[in-house]
Amino acid sequence: MKKDVKKYLLTAVAAVLLLAFPLLVDNLYIQHSFFMIFLFATIGLGWNLIGGYGAQLSLGHAAFFAVGAYTAVLFVIYQSLTPLIGGLVGVVIAVAVAGLIGYPCFRLRGPYFTLATIAAGEIVRTLLLHFQDFTGGANGIPLPYKGDNFLFLQFSSKAPYYYLALAMFVVVFFLVRYLEHAKMGRYLAAIREDQDAAESLGVQTHKVKMFALLISAAITAACGVLYAFSVSFIDPDSVAGLNLSIEIAVVVIVGGIGTLWGPVIGSVVVIFLTEMTNLYLGDIRSGASLVLYGLLLILVISIRPQGLSSFFRRN
Repeated sequence: MKKDVKKYLLTAVAAVLLLAFPLLVDNLYIQHSFFMIFLFATIGLGWNLIGGYGAQLSLGHAAFFAVGAYTAVLFVIYQSLTPLIGGLVGVVIAVAVAGLIGYPCFRLRGPYFTLATIAAGEIVRTLLLHFQDFTGGANGIPLPYKGDNFLFLQFSSKAPYYYLALAMFVVVFFLVRYLEHAKMGRYLAAIREDQDAAESLGVQTHKVKMFALLISAAITAACGVLYAFSVSFIDPDSVAGLNLSIEIAVVVIVGGIGTLWGPVIGSVVVIFLTEMTNLYLGDIRSGASLVLYGLLLILVISIRPQGLSSFFRRN
């Protein structure tokens, strides 16, 4: 009983601190850094559904991220429609793309799904570069500022984006927590351990993996929408590049793949290191970021193969 009271008290204190954070810290860069932590924690939770619980390694989630971001932005620019509508359309398109990838690949064994996700990411990036008259190509698309307007997800400060990212994180966290303890979570765990044994017990592995992938794609696309309007500029390399897909995977693997808190812990560590490196050593996303992720992976795997979240789990 005392442990439950202590747990609820710590949760309440953490909630108050998170809600009060923008009021206590008015530094825009720090607020943006925490926004990115919550954003990548949310993406990581979505990726973990298929990549962790289902053991289907995806290295192309940037495709879903880009579809959500570009669809919402293009709807604003060409149709003057709120990103709340454009983002919803982007989520639907991302889910359709995920279906096109998963439907044939999940019927096969081996690395086919991973290869397909890499190809999907590169196809999306190439299309965005090719149709430059519509997408802006390599020059990207700057968002016209319409003033403080919730319907267009534009604000004069970083605090609203922080709260939106926090709200999205909380919703996705509890969604994934529910799925983890539901039948789907048990089916995914069975597939991860032994797909043949799962099928022999009547688990429809193809449908389970497809469902997990579709949810994962929807979450990632929604995060792409929020990111696009928080930075007011997108380009193919930043939202559809292989670096982004690798960063998403690294966040989860470093924190603890197939665990609920792994993406959260991984996001704090990876985004903090990335932001600090950007701040003191300049922009590392031209390729040196891969070196950082590689070194981090080697270090974590050498010391704690199950991820940093294993430090906090009871044996």
